[in-house]
Amino acid sequence: MTNRMSFLLSIFLATCPLIAQAPMDRHVVVISLDGFPAYALRNPAMPLPALRRMIEQGAVAEGMRTVNPTVTWPNHTSMVTGVTPAVHSVLYNGLAVRDGEGKSLRVEPWIDKTELVRAPTVYDLAHAARLTTAEVDWVAIHKARTITWSFAEQPRIEGAVEREMVAAGLVSKADLHNFVKAPITWRDEIWTRAAIHILERHRPNLLLFHLLSTDSAQHRYGADSLAGNTALILADRQVQRILDSLKASGLEQTTTVLVVSDHGFKTYGKIIRPNVLLASNGLIGEAWVIPEGGTAMAYVTRPGNKESRPWQR
Repeated sequence: MTNRMSFLLSIFLATCPLIAQAPMDRHVVVISLDGFPAYALRNPAMPLPALRRMIEQGAVAEGMRTVNPTVTWPNHTSMVTGVTPAVHSVLYNGLAVRDGEGKSLRVEPWIDKTELVRAPTVYDLAHAARLTTAEVDWVAIHKARTITWSFAEQPRIEGAVEREMVAAGLVSKADLHNFVKAPITWRDEIWTRAAIHILERHRPNLLLFHLLSTDSAQHRYGADSLAGNTALILADRQVQRILDSLKASGLEQTTTVLVVSDHGFKTYGKIIRPNVLLASNGLIGEAWVIPEGGTAMAYVTRPGNKESRPWQR
């Protein structure tokens, strides 16, 4: 399992200058297991047959170096751009939006990729080279013009891939209508079906595929919990389904598969809430803090005389 971000970035950066000469019959599948910690691979009691087989037959990195903030969208965007959030501009799982003077900020995920991501991506380069691109539940990719086939985090009944899957009996219109309310395990199942469908029917040169149960279970139940570890084991099974699909569709020998993770998990006992500190000092309405991935971004929410605000100088 390629579980070190710098390793994946080096592959992309080395490949990008050559992508214009890439043969049309070659394929790359990037499978992101959100929140999959590297230490799980070193646990012999963790049954991960698909990932361990890939390790034996391919290459693996022993650890992972994340970017800061260490959360899903900034890390995924660094994976596909090769630059840090300071360059690509994705600092949150969305974009920080102001709702008016003196009001708190919110993080809005449904921002067009062209506005959110300020650096070229590997799928932009592939598209420019006339290669086909696809994404399933990838992030910071909303309405990306350089994606050929998409089954998004929130699929649309009228979407092209969605209509194909309904016609093939892989998903129902009711499933799509109720998708955002469904358990994350069910959504991972549908996303896996979508990835397999796209691979077998459209054979894209590049597929970006993202699973979320691994992240959700550990957020809710903690690192190295029974629920969290069960989600990791389930993710291994989904990886095997992708590998089986590549073999069945004749793509195995022409496809490079990269399994990556955006961050790991550690259980904590205390949390700092900076906006509580602002409120206790009468500063809510003057400023707002967005804590994210071990960092905290402070925003002034009401313009005024900086001389009256020592903390703003």
